[in-house]
Amino acid sequence: MDEPLTTCALVDQEDWDRRYLAGSLSDAEATAFEAHYFGCDRCWALVKGGAGIRSALAHRGALPTVRPRPWWQPLAIAAGLGIVAFGTWQAVRSSHPSDPDAIRGGGDSLAVRSELSAGVWHATWPAVALVTSYRVRVFAEGGRLLLTREGADTSLGLPADSLAAMGGESPLYLEVEGFDQLRRPVVRSPLIQLRVRGDPR
Repeated sequence: MDEPLTTCALVDQEDWDRRYLAGSLSDAEATAFEAHYFGCDRCWALVKGGAGIRSALAHRGALPTVRPRPWWQPLAIAAGLGIVAFGTWQAVRSSHPSDPDAIRGGGDSLAVRSELSAGVWHATWPAVALVTSYRVRVFAEGGRLLLTREGADTSLGLPADSLAAMGGESPLYLEVEGFDQLRRPVVRSPLIQLRVRGDPR
């Protein structure tokens, strides 16, 4: 039979915070309560407040000293589990190097449309869920970075003469990359060659 989900209501009903501080919970109850109060501000405050009161009363000799589990033990357990999970994720990721990056959702999948009109080069792309900013980069042949622009817009216009001057006789290439709020890459375009001198496609 499954254990009941630990909630604040269950903590209150079973008086777990007081019993935890008194050391009278079973190991299973103590473990369940620690897993709950580690992530619950309310129950964390109950435990810390109760521990402070017990410490003050024990110091005055009004209570026998009872030693609950150290308050840091759940933190140490959580940190250990986090390290194990991260190590497992890295191992799985490195064992599948050909898989597309899960955050990018498929690699070079952002479709960018470019056109030259009235001496201005325009690039447009569709908005992507989760993306909060787009970084546009223009490269010369050989990978030399010529220009970077970043913002929330899904289009960019630049004078073709300026781009041509930056690149000289070298072909120019564009890449657009989308990032989420935490600056994680979500999507990017393939590298596409720009039309900056009115050359036919």
